[in-house]
Amino acid sequence: MRLLSLTLDGFKSFAQPTTIEFRPGMTGIIGPNGSGKSNIIEAIRWVLGEQSAKTLRGNKMADVIFNGSEDRAPLNRALVSIAFDNSDHYLNSDFSELKITRKLYRNGDSEYLINGQQVRLRDIVDLFVDSGVGRESFSVISQGRIAEIFNGKSADRRAIIETAAGVSKYKQNKATAEKRLDTTRENLNRVNDIVAELEDQLEPLAEQSALAQDYLEQKGKFDLLDKTRTVRELDSSQATLKQVIAKQEKAQTMAAEYDEQAKAAAQTLSQQQAQQKRLLVVKDELQQKILDATTIIGKLNSKQSLSSVRLEQRENEKQRLLARQNELKQQLAATEQALLQQDQAIADQQQAIKEHQKALNEAKSQSAEQRAQQLAQQLESMRDQQVDLMQKQAAAHNQQTFLQRSHEQALNQYQQHSDELKNVQERLEKAQQNADQQAQLVIAAQKEQQAKTQQLDQEKAQQAQLQTQYEQVQQSWYQALGDVRSCQNRVKNYQAMAADYTGYYSGVQNVLKQRRQFNGLYGPVSELIKVPQAYTTALETVLGGQLQHLVVATQNDGKQIINYLVRQRGGRATILPLDTLRGGYQPRNLARLRTLPGFVGRASELIQYDPRFQVVIDHLLSNAIVADNLDHATLLAKEGQHQVRVITLDGQLINTSGAMTGGASRSQRIGLLSQQQMVEKMKQELQVQQQRSSELEQKVSQLEQARRSNQQTLAALQNETAQANQKLSEAKANQQLADSQLVELKRQLKALDYQANAAGNPDQFAQEMAAAKQNEQQLADELTQLKVTMEKIKQQQNDLQNNASAQLEQLHEMQQWLAVARERLRQAKEQRAELQTRQENANEQLASLEQQLQALDHDDQLQADDRQTTAAALAEAQQQLHDAQDQLKASDEKLTTLNDQLQDANEQNDRLQALQRAAIEDLSGIKSQRARLEMLIDQGLNRLSETYSMTLADARQELSPLSDDELNRQLKLLKRGLDELGPVNTGAIQEYERISERYDFLSGQKADLEKARDQLKETMDAMDEQVKTRFIKTFKEVSAAFTETFATIFEGGQAKLVLTDPDDVLTSGVDIMAQPPGKRNQQLSLLSGGEKALTAIALLFAILKVRPVPFAILDEPEAALDEVNVDRFAKYLSRFGEDGPQFIVITHRKGTMMNANVLYGVTMQESGVSKMVSVDVEEALNSDDRN
Repeated sequence: MRLLSLTLDGFKSFAQPTTIEFRPGMTGIIGPNGSGKSNIIEAIRWVLGEQSAKTLRGNKMADVIFNGSEDRAPLNRALVSIAFDNSDHYLNSDFSELKITRKLYRNGDSEYLINGQQVRLRDIVDLFVDSGVGRESFSVISQGRIAEIFNGKSADRRAIIETAAGVSKYKQNKATAEKRLDTTRENLNRVNDIVAELEDQLEPLAEQSALAQDYLEQKGKFDLLDKTRTVRELDSSQATLKQVIAKQEKAQTMAAEYDEQAKAAAQTLSQQQAQQKRLLVVKDELQQKILDATTIIGKLNSKQSLSSVRLEQRENEKQRLLARQNELKQQLAATEQALLQQDQAIADQQQAIKEHQKALNEAKSQSAEQRAQQLAQQLESMRDQQVDLMQKQAAAHNQQTFLQRSHEQALNQYQQHSDELKNVQERLEKAQQNADQQAQLVIAAQKEQQAKTQQLDQEKAQQAQLQTQYEQVQQSWYQALGDVRSCQNRVKNYQAMAADYTGYYSGVQNVLKQRRQFNGLYGPVSELIKVPQAYTTALETVLGGQLQHLVVATQNDGKQIINYLVRQRGGRATILPLDTLRGGYQPRNLARLRTLPGFVGRASELIQYDPRFQVVIDHLLSNAIVADNLDHATLLAKEGQHQVRVITLDGQLINTSGAMTGGASRSQRIGLLSQQQMVEKMKQELQVQQQRSSELEQKVSQLEQARRSNQQTLAALQNETAQANQKLSEAKANQQLADSQLVELKRQLKALDYQANAAGNPDQFAQEMAAAKQNEQQLADELTQLKVTMEKIKQQQNDLQNNASAQLEQLHEMQQWLAVARERLRQAKEQRAELQTRQENANEQLASLEQQLQALDHDDQLQADDRQTTAAALAEAQQQLHDAQDQLKASDEKLTTLNDQLQDANEQNDRLQALQRAAIEDLSGIKSQRARLEMLIDQGLNRLSETYSMTLADARQELSPLSDDELNRQLKLLKRGLDELGPVNTGAIQEYERISERYDFLSGQKADLEKARDQLKETMDAMDEQVKTRFIKTFKEVSAAFTETFATIFEGGQAKLVLTDPDDVLTSGVDIMAQPPGKRNQQLSLLSGGEKALTAIALLFAILKVRPVPFAILDEPEAALDEVNVDRFAKYLSRFGEDGPQFIVITHRKGTMMNANVLYGVTMQESGVSKMVSVDVEEALNSDDRN
């Protein structure tokens, strides 16, 4: 085999791919220090499988990857490939040429390849093992390896000989065998322990297995009979269940019928109640109609009365106006007559003045005769005028008489009007009092109506509230009755369980069922203590089966019970005699435990019991304490030094031994104490439910009575409200009538007051009478003056006849007369104007009277129409009132009938509800019976399923033909036999088989292990002999070769190898004894440094001579030699020639270089990056000489 080439890529300082080709002979690698020469040796070690980064001068394996330089970035991969010529198959491989490649990535991944095929590191190590070529072989001599030879221990030098002897494989195999031997010994020891343990188990298991087989045989017979009895009980229960189901269906049908009847009755009752409400509404409406009709009738009657009063008043007013009209017409006629007379008088006066003026003028111009003639004419005219004045005087006198008579009539009328006015005033005062009284009555009626209406609304609201409360309480009552029934059934079930002592062991059950036979029996522990509910779980857990221990007075009582159980084969029981029982252990540090957190109390202090049973409580609970939770319980147990049993409130137990019992399951079994508390709790709950049911029943009765009372009160209030409404309407009608009468009387009073004032006005009468007298006096004066004038004219005539001088005086008189006549004419005109004013006033009064009369006629027509309309409306209202009263009477009759029907319906409803409750109770009892049967069936099926893992159909396939009596007898016998066997470990059969099988198997394993142990020992002994033989042989050969090589290299002297312990070749070290020329024979450690190095090199060459290798790589082996020894080293290397091993030598020494066949130079022209260059040997040597 020959080394062909080495390729480096990214390995340490070789950043670029670099390939070194090796030729036969010696190849020298030179270069300055730090250029990377040693990296080549490390690359060869690395590619051959080196795993130590420290050996490769690094801290971690990733340090072999090029880490970058100033000008180059770090690489992520290192690759080294080494190629061999294996045509002689030096290495155990079919390939004639091998290329080993190793890759390492910076992330830690690595690859190994042989000829491009990925392999394991183990494959490469195995390829080079015992070949002399490899990372740990002597074919790769790194720096310091020479020093290790002469500075190392003898055991280290032995390793070199072993490597040369090729015993590494043997040593590895021996190490493996030793490990296997150790494992085998451990397994054998373990198997021996198990076998010994199994041997201890086998004998008792054999007995238990035989007992279990006997038990299973009897148990099989018992199971067959028990299954038969269970199937028969199931058949009986199912047959009974069918009957119960039929009864339940019948009861359900009956309950459904009662329910339907009750619903129908309730519906009928509801309909009747609705009809009652409607009739009450109709009654209220009819009462309102009656009230409205009564109000309308009152108003119409009042209106008619008022209309009659007003009609009478209008007639009186009309008569008064007609009388006044006649008076005014008479006055107007008199005034018109007076006015005509006055006009005539004025005209006459004006004519007289005109004539007198003419006469005066003529007198002034006429002669005496003419004057006398004129005077005669005047006199004649005055006589006519005198007649007229006398007539006027008579008319004025008549006018005075008329005025006086009219005044007297007015006075009489005034007196009459005054009396009537006084009467009207008195009536007005009474009407005002009546109106005030009616207003007070209206207010009182309104208050009464509002109070009744408010009471009615309150009663209606109370009725609705009572109805709601009645329905709610009735529903709650029914539900409470169901709860009472359910609670009674549960109490009965638990009482039945208690009477049957369900939950007790069979022996305890049998004794308790016959407890009257045992006078000294107090009962089980569970009956003798009372435990608060908070501590029930804790006490049930800590006492466990001890709750079923029977407490008796004396030991003889206990013997009596045990003898009874033995005779009856009734099971087993534990007896606690009070006369012989001892109390338990009292904890010493209880006082300290009381101060710790979580301490609830001593179990014996948390329960109640009769002092007679103190010794029983001490016996059972003397060392038991209760903690609140498991954390505190562990602390209490530790502080109590495990002298107390600690139980938590939720039932987790720590025993005095330190064992802990705890946990929970989905379905917790109800303990004996819990059963007792459950019964008491249910009894209390039953009392509460019964009390609640009674209270609800009483409340239902009270509410029913309150409803009826409310209905009566409501009916009475409705009547009272109707009466109050009618009374209010009547009061309002009376008030309206009184107000109308008051208004009319006030109007009458005002009219009468006006008439009285008009009739009794004395000023107007005096004024008119004065005017009439003045007019009469004026006429009398005019008549007198006229007489005087006539006398004067007569005198004038006489004078004219007597003398002419009297003519002037006559003219003067005529002038005076004209002046007086003119004054009288003026007065007459004034009187005429006054008369004309009086005429106008009278006309106006007549026109006003005519209008008033027309208005009265129009009012009479309207009032006649209104009276007719009012009469029709009154008749219609009276008819409506009569109809409403008839309807109200009919409605009252219907209400009376309906109330009777309602009473009957309520009684029917109560009866049906009672029947329904009874049916429900019967149905509940049937359901309970069905539930018990179904429970028994379920228990039977569960018993078949859980105990025998079969269905009812499967159980029917294998039944005993025995009769029921014989079957029960056989079951009792088998039960006694099984009880006599006592607790049996049925698993002992399988356990015995399993243990036997395991024992046999482990016994075989033990034999195999012993055989393997012996074989391993034999193998190791054989390997030791082989190693010893090969080592001795190689040692002798190497020692001989070393002696020869030493003498050749040193050119004299002698050396040899010696064993440090010749008696123990397998562990003996190797020492080197050397005697260079001219020196004494001495150990290697006493030689100089150069002698040591050359001696170590001689030993390496001796090994290569004994165990030739294809190549050897040396890293500066001659570094410690002087020039003379370097020449000796180089000369010895040259002796191998090209046919010997390949030598790859890293060197700085000239002598070595001179003997090299090929030189490679390693340079670091670029900082941190190594490169290979070809080197001219002569130039290198010359350069070295110059240096």
